[in-house]
Amino acid sequence: MLTVDYAARRSIVEPDRLRRFFGARSIAVVGASPSSSWARNLLNALELGGGVRDVRFVHPKYDEVFGKPTVSTLRDLEKPVDMAYIMVGPSRVDAILEDAAAAGIKNAVILASGYGESGADGRDRQRRLAQSAVDLDLTLMGPNTIGFINAVDGVVPWAVATESAPVAGPVGAVFESGSMARATYQFAQAHGVGSTLWASVGNSAVLTSLDVLDYLIEDESTRAIALFLETVREPDRLFELGTKALRAGKPIVVYKAGRSEEGMRSAMAHTGAVATDDAVADAAFRQAGMVRVESVEELVATAGVFGYSPRLPDGRRMGVVTSSGGGCNIIADLASVNDLALPGWQEDTGAKLAAHLPEFASILNPLDTTGFGHARARPRPTKAEDDLMEIAVEDSGIDFMFSMMTPLPDERPEDPTFIESRMKIIGEIVAASPVPVFLSSNTCLDISPYALSLLSENNLFLLPGVDLAITSLGHVARWVEQRDALRATASGTGEVPAAAVGCGPTARTWAEDEGRALLEAAGVPIVPAVLVHSAAEAAGAAAKAGGPVAMKICSRAVAHKSDVGGVVLGVEGAGAAATAYDAIMATVARNVPGADLRGVLVSPMREPGQELLVGVTVDPTFGPVLAVGLGGIWVEVMKDTSLRVLPVDAREVRRMLEELKGAALLHGARGSTAADLDALSEAIVAISRAALSVGPSLDTLEVNPLRVNGSRVEALDVLVTATVGEDA
Repeated sequence: MLTVDYAARRSIVEPDRLRRFFGARSIAVVGASPSSSWARNLLNALELGGGVRDVRFVHPKYDEVFGKPTVSTLRDLEKPVDMAYIMVGPSRVDAILEDAAAAGIKNAVILASGYGESGADGRDRQRRLAQSAVDLDLTLMGPNTIGFINAVDGVVPWAVATESAPVAGPVGAVFESGSMARATYQFAQAHGVGSTLWASVGNSAVLTSLDVLDYLIEDESTRAIALFLETVREPDRLFELGTKALRAGKPIVVYKAGRSEEGMRSAMAHTGAVATDDAVADAAFRQAGMVRVESVEELVATAGVFGYSPRLPDGRRMGVVTSSGGGCNIIADLASVNDLALPGWQEDTGAKLAAHLPEFASILNPLDTTGFGHARARPRPTKAEDDLMEIAVEDSGIDFMFSMMTPLPDERPEDPTFIESRMKIIGEIVAASPVPVFLSSNTCLDISPYALSLLSENNLFLLPGVDLAITSLGHVARWVEQRDALRATASGTGEVPAAAVGCGPTARTWAEDEGRALLEAAGVPIVPAVLVHSAAEAAGAAAKAGGPVAMKICSRAVAHKSDVGGVVLGVEGAGAAATAYDAIMATVARNVPGADLRGVLVSPMREPGQELLVGVTVDPTFGPVLAVGLGGIWVEVMKDTSLRVLPVDAREVRRMLEELKGAALLHGARGSTAADLDALSEAIVAISRAALSVGPSLDTLEVNPLRVNGSRVEALDVLVTATVGEDA
């Protein structure tokens, strides 16, 4: 809802300003009544954080609140504070912001709801609030926000119940939902995922999730970022920040609410923003170098493993050692779901492992240490899985190691020698390993303070349960591949040909000859065609073709030609072509009364080949989006498509083609001719270039089919629709 001047808004939320905002050491609480649970929660959080040295209270009705004296307005403070936390209804907020500015206060958090989420009046109220903040030079979080937790500095203006001091760590998080920010924070704390910053931006009148994301990318303490989005308001900036994060080596993990139509409606109702197609959002996150997860638990676990791992794996080959046979089965199933490979152990590794196992043990990957391992005497305070993991990490055929740990004690034992010595050894094994090592608990249990101390003292991170662990490792593998691919090439296709911009006809559906001209101007290979206006011309064109021809109606009134009898294939000879011309014109005139029929396109039939559908549509959030899929029946039967937000280059198109379920068909499956993927990719890039050349009037451009047979790539049919009048 950014209707204020964009540059002016950005100037008060840039990272340097946010460093001062999140580092506030003195806070004035405005409107906190003695009966307010919000106020009690806020005071408790500030005390637990310990980093705010000075808390003042502002209330016009009470001389004292929570045993502390008050002043009537912010103007009455003896000296400015770093931040005002405003706990009043929306009707009083504007005046308090003016007081804040007059008192020299530069930062404010607004708890109140009743703004952009509450209809047209609320949206107008939020626009005025944003404009006021810009005019007053105030960095403003909210409205409708619970605040934030700066765990590193102990600054915790957080107006919901919390029971313990925040655990500092490497994960920064920003949420567009206050309740989910709270719940996910509690989950993270319970599982030892410490944070630098945990922020709830509320309605984002001024400070948005992407502003906080920008700050976290620059923050030296943050190694990984968790992002909870309900909508995407600034798609161009999302890509910009994705590139910035990749360059900084900081993974961004995204949970985007609203996968289903019902979820999108809910997100729109909650935020007042436009929802985007979920498949397009998926593609956009991949292009931006971000990992999308399916739950808030995955969000925490994946951001945690990124944040706490000093090294990330170079591939998908996973070695597994565990003391549970059932766990081996579970891990193998989860590995398959998450596209992680479980290669057999190298011969020398297998021999070394076998020396520590009974004869009946199977030397497999995943490796079960068997009950024998628990009974066997050990020369040091370890368990069987520790010793065997130390051997297995040396295997040259794996990219990383995974192990489920037996449960850690909740309380410090009377004699902690064994457990504390064991954890020290595990820490040494992990540190010395030639490949990254990842550990998890068996199930998603909370980690006690004592267990957390054992882990942190030995630089270990414990993923919360095997299910979340393997899922998170799958996300890690995908992100590493995305990072490497995106670093290898810069996105973009160059300039759109200026001569083609905005030059299309004003009719909503273009005639095919107009669409063909657009493709040819962009360098798309297209099957030759002649537009004929009589049976005699059709006969001449067919004779000149020297073989069977395809004949199709050409009209702005006809988008789907075969539906109205406008297509005849395999026409042989001049006489047949003349007859077909008359039949097509008569049939279409009957089925589409009053249509302006420009004539019939005559083109040579082509030999069989693999058919693809290549289309560009316009998403309301991300703009032009390219879809590539196998053509013919495969589009409907397999729903086999890959999406990207434009522009793209040939390398990105190659990745799209490899993502298709039917990619093997392009590689020459079952003895068919393999497609020249370089030529095919260049043709698809040219199609996307043609679509972009239409300009803002574009609705759809579809080439179906784009036929490929070896190195021969040709568009056989094109459909273009554009908004009436936009390009006149």
